[in-house]
Amino acid sequence: MVSELLILSALYWPVAFGVSPRFTVTEGIVMTVAGIIAYGIATILSFEVAAEYRQARWARLAWQLLAVSFAFSLIKRTIGSPLFEFIQVGYRSSPLRGLLDNLLLIPANLCLVAGLLAMWWAMHRLGLGFKIERRDYVAMAAVAALFVTLLITRESLSQGQSPFLLSRVLQPAALGLLGIGSAFGVVLHRYAVQMGDGRLAAVMRWLMLFVVLRGALVLLRSALSPKLPLLLDTPTRLEEWVIEVLWQAVHWTAALAVACRAQLTVTAARDLQALQEPRAAKTQAVAI
Repeated sequence: MVSELLILSALYWPVAFGVSPRFTVTEGIVMTVAGIIAYGIATILSFEVAAEYRQARWARLAWQLLAVSFAFSLIKRTIGSPLFEFIQVGYRSSPLRGLLDNLLLIPANLCLVAGLLAMWWAMHRLGLGFKIERRDYVAMAAVAALFVTLLITRESLSQGQSPFLLSRVLQPAALGLLGIGSAFGVVLHRYAVQMGDGRLAAVMRWLMLFVVLRGALVLLRSALSPKLPLLLDTPTRLEEWVIEVLWQAVHWTAALAVACRAQLTVTAARDLQALQEPRAAKTQAVAI
């Protein structure tokens, strides 16, 4: 993630100050490859984590659903690549791109929400004592209200005037699911606070950033302009560049969340091996 952000910054700032020509193909390649790698990591590791929960059905289901969600996001990142702009001019702002995006956003957001719900239920069944406080419900209601407001004014959305009826219907549905997922981000934050500073708390925090940052960027883009140009369109406007770069960072928050969870297994295996080695050496010495 840091490497991608540094490369994009190195490509953007000289152009912004007028000291360098635009390397649009390079920017497109960097964003596309980074997004595919990030969601690829998240998908593969999520399936591996799910396989560890052989006896915990809900936890296994949660990570399987998250893996499927990340897989849909990977496909969306691929077909939404800025590189297609060099093949068909105007593709990224075309109704076809909007339709394809929403066809993938619906299952991606649906699996995300279902996965978060399954994760919450798995933790609830463990009886660890994590509780959602009243202020958390207020925050969840506020998040939901923001997305309801956005849906009420859905004609101002990017697909509000799309020639495809399906696209006009799917976009509000995808936003509604994203709103529910963002509200769940409050729950993840509460769990992270109650867990302290452990590795599992880091997993909750990265998942929270993934769902909340997506929702915040959608709301921000809608507030500024539903048809706000992307990075390759107008490189000299700082606010547009920041929003696009933050979207790139969203991909990596998913990968970091799953990587933190996968690291739990690696650490546990290493600690177990460290405990077993002295015992094995002692047993061998006794045998000798």
